[in-house]
Amino acid sequence: MQKVTQEQIEFIVQRLKEGKPLPEEFKWLLFEPKQEAELIYAGKERDIDIITETMAVPLQIVKSFGEIKENEWHNMIIFGDNLQVLKELLKWKEEGKLKNPDGSLGVKLVYIDPPFGTGDVYGKGNVGAYSAKLIGAKYLEWLRKRLILLREILSDDGSIYVRIDYHFGHYVKVLMDEIFGRENFRNEIVVNRSRIAREGPSINKFAQRTDSIFYYTK
Repeated sequence: MQKVTQEQIEFIVQRLKEGKPLPEEFKWLLFEPKQEAELIYAGKERDIDIITETMAVPLQIVKSFGEIKENEWHNMIIFGDNLQVLKELLKWKEEGKLKNPDGSLGVKLVYIDPPFGTGDVYGKGNVGAYSAKLIGAKYLEWLRKRLILLREILSDDGSIYVRIDYHFGHYVKVLMDEIFGRENFRNEIVVNRSRIAREGPSINKFAQRTDSIFYYTK
């Protein structure tokens, strides 16, 4: 069993005094995990440390949609570091602000299409659209941190879809089994790319023409 730090003990005591539930990740801290397999790599942090130590920041809302009512959710485009945004949304959930029309707390549906860890920067000319430079263990931990917080903000009946390709898809599947539970894996959806693969014909390998979407429920 992992050693509980003084800071974590104080956090647990404070939550109990306030009558609030502990984040789900504390079960891995307080009880022996029963997962069948785990992906080990350099720089992998404990789940509980990611949840408690990630800094939340006020949302920078670029645009809102629909009728805006006080203390009710409305659709937004948010600018910022998505890790910090997710931590802020987790605070909203804990405070009862991330509420669905049926009264349940949390997000019911998540779809993400993260960088694939190719080592490239994508864009036109000198204007970069997004970077996929992170590779290896750094890429896995970057994505894992976000998946952990996404799990925390999901509603009890929520689901998540993650699109990935062959570069790290096999590793991401193991990570998602760890984070969401292998028993909560529902489907691998194979996406046929509409455009012709960039690499063209090769005598060394077949052209890569598909991506995968991993679908999990909570």
